[in-house]
Amino acid sequence: MTIPAGTLVPRDARDFGSYQLIAKLATGGMAEIYLARPSSAPTSKDVLVLKRILPHLAEDDHFVTMFRDEADLASKLVHKNVCNVQSFGQYGGTWFIAMEYLHGVPLSRMMTKLSKAGKMLDYRIVAAIICQACEGLHAAHEARGAEGELLGVVHRDVSPPNMMVISDGTVKLLDFGIAKARGANSRTRTGTVKGKNAYMSPEQILGKPLDRRSDIFALGCVMYEMLAIRRLFHRDSDFLTFKAITEEPIPDIRERRPDLPPGMRAALIQAMARDPNGRFDTAQQFGNAIRNSVSTLGGPAAQQDLARLLFTDFSDEMAARDEILKAADDPNAAPLTVGIAKPATPPPIPVRPAKAPTQAGEVHQPTPARAKQVTGSMGAQGVPSVMVAQPTGRMQVPDLENVPDLSAAIMPDTWMEDPGTNLLSAHRWKSLRNTAIALGLAVVAAVAIFFIVNRMHDETPTRIAAAPKLDAGVKIDAYEAPLDANGDISHDDIYALSKYGFFSINASAKTSIYVDGKLIGETPLTRLPLQPGPHTVKASGPHGKSKQLKITILGGRDTDEGMITW
Repeated sequence: MTIPAGTLVPRDARDFGSYQLIAKLATGGMAEIYLARPSSAPTSKDVLVLKRILPHLAEDDHFVTMFRDEADLASKLVHKNVCNVQSFGQYGGTWFIAMEYLHGVPLSRMMTKLSKAGKMLDYRIVAAIICQACEGLHAAHEARGAEGELLGVVHRDVSPPNMMVISDGTVKLLDFGIAKARGANSRTRTGTVKGKNAYMSPEQILGKPLDRRSDIFALGCVMYEMLAIRRLFHRDSDFLTFKAITEEPIPDIRERRPDLPPGMRAALIQAMARDPNGRFDTAQQFGNAIRNSVSTLGGPAAQQDLARLLFTDFSDEMAARDEILKAADDPNAAPLTVGIAKPATPPPIPVRPAKAPTQAGEVHQPTPARAKQVTGSMGAQGVPSVMVAQPTGRMQVPDLENVPDLSAAIMPDTWMEDPGTNLLSAHRWKSLRNTAIALGLAVVAAVAIFFIVNRMHDETPTRIAAAPKLDAGVKIDAYEAPLDANGDISHDDIYALSKYGFFSINASAKTSIYVDGKLIGETPLTRLPLQPGPHTVKASGPHGKSKQLKITILGGRDTDEGMITW
């Protein structure tokens, strides 16, 4: 019987060895994903995600080997920031992997919703998510085999759909289905490029040898998009995407986030160096650099802050996942009708088994000794928690598009496809626009110089004043453009007058600043570039207090509102 993704499994088809299949979450290119629980478990607290290879691939030695490699590798990765594998084996001739169920929201879903709402993430939230991801990634990179040898794991698919924030604020790294480790049995087929295109490193695209620094580049891309809430390298074709990653200039993140701490920007630039030798050597170094960059600004957000974010801004997504768990607890639930309010998102982490069981129904559990060894080498413990998973498909990342509602574990690699979110095209348009403006200003300057020279009646240089102060709240004097030795206004001054001015503000307590309805950051805010003209500033302080200011920005000038006292 074929069961559509996003529906409950009929009661007469739920038995799967020692597990009960509850709902089908998704189908990928290589496997199908189910919400399940041990047959002996009566409640949803024991739910897990079960991934089993597709029937028509069960006889393909290549895919079976990849599936087993996946489970074998995943069983070696025991860390609180990695989705953990609980068992793997085969039943009735079908290979499967059982992994923890994560109750949360995939990063791709978070970014999609923020993009549609026109909102930004506080850079301390971004720092917290990336720092936790760095810990999980570093643990995977440092994973060791039974003899203590470094496995040389490279994830190769670090991307928003493969990162998840769960209900307690923990960030989980998912889907090691295409990860490569030294000594794996399967081999990438000739000509196959694996991973989500828009997050691949230049060396991955060019087919060069990969090491952990390739994952650091991908995580840097994720961080950039989290800060900008726009796609960076995504294009209409693979060719254009690869060209953008390997050749096109990367827009300065300050164009989207002028509030970003300098140290955080520097860490991002280093992580995204096109030459691997220019990047951080380890994910741990990357995480430490981000942590240090915000250490004097309150540090990365706490786990409680991430948990609060989920249950305030993403309450619909969390409610959808709760519906799945309720259905799991209801033995009389209708077989094919669990409509979740809104689709959830990403997947759990895939894995790779090493040694195949010899008998049908045999189940492999990661041994305590192995788990202890990996934990020791990584300096952390695996912490069980509820989570949602996603299929890994072709060990090359399952393409989960057009999946029905039920899956709180599914999110395809298309999180923001609106062309308006293409940063580089916007960057190119902005360059053309600025060139046109500069040429126009040059003409204006020439005309201005002509009239100034013709109107001079004495040796006293004429001084041109900018527009008078329009708002009592703007405590600045009229701007007088300095003249050069010939009594002319310089091109740079004319350009500065027309392009933007700068806004600064501080407060006696932690205060969030909104300009024209958009969250800019927290105080102190220094020299924020704004277009000339009137603006509305809202200061949101402690205990729900707020103040609203009307300011007028003059080109080339600083507007400093001073200190707000709460």
